[in-house]
Amino acid sequence: MTPPSFVVRNGTKMTAAYAEFFSLNINQHTNHAYANGLRLFFEHCESLGITDVLDIEPIHVQHFNIAQIEKGYEKSSLRQYLSAVRMFLDSCVVRGVLSVNPAKAVKLPRTTSGTGKTPVIVSTQVRQILDSIPRRSQKDLRDRALIGLMVYSFFRISAALALKVRDYELRGDQRWLVGEEKGSKRHEMPVHPDLEEMMDEYLQTTGLMNQPNELIFQSSTARGGYLTGKPFDRNSSWRMVRKRALAAGIHRDIGNHSFRATGITTYLNNGGSLEDARIMANHSNSTTTKLYDRTKDVAKVTEIQRLKF
Repeated sequence: MTPPSFVVRNGTKMTAAYAEFFSLNINQHTNHAYANGLRLFFEHCESLGITDVLDIEPIHVQHFNIAQIEKGYEKSSLRQYLSAVRMFLDSCVVRGVLSVNPAKAVKLPRTTSGTGKTPVIVSTQVRQILDSIPRRSQKDLRDRALIGLMVYSFFRISAALALKVRDYELRGDQRWLVGEEKGSKRHEMPVHPDLEEMMDEYLQTTGLMNQPNELIFQSSTARGGYLTGKPFDRNSSWRMVRKRALAAGIHRDIGNHSFRATGITTYLNNGGSLEDARIMANHSNSTTTKLYDRTKDVAKVTEIQRLKF
């Protein structure tokens, strides 16, 4: 990550602290969010006439918080930005740039919502998407397997796209997926029979099953839909999901994470426990898992359909 001009102007120690901070936070998506939060914070400091990091006080951090609220940032984003500021200034203390962290005294905004904002589709719509995907090209089989994997294994898209063929393990007569999630957490999930059928068809048809060191999900050619051997990135997978949903007649603002949320909701709706869902989703606590739970929405849909006039 390129350090903001504020960081560079404050010397080599602070620049080194910045580089070290982002080398320890290895999740790319989180790094981009943290970098954006730090950029906004230091731009705010400069707007207040502060150019020396030693002049930053708790009131300036609090003022930054208020200013972002007035700009319309959501509390979840503010919490992430302030967390980045706190942790980075901690790194500055360790590096000897600061003696105390001025952000420590500032409380993070409280979030009150018990439901996440990830768009979720019902299980019948997932089946509708999967059934609508033709099985003519390597790209078709890849898309079907990737969507199935996100639904049945609860993998985040970044972890799914990083999987190699060797991570699709055979233990006895049971297939397992073994990947790495946020914070270098190991994520192991037994493969659902329906997902195994999709994965086997994809890997055997493409010849990847015998190439353990290759990425499972690869980009494809514009013509013919042949795999390229190159990574399939998050943005491309998001566009794929939107395209496949529209082709299936589902006109909703969904993304990769929608399938993870749908999988968790379906599991809970079928009697699974929140704690087991937390473990399978690889969340640190059940509060996070609960954000993906839309069982109440499913119940409302079921009940409203009972209305007869």
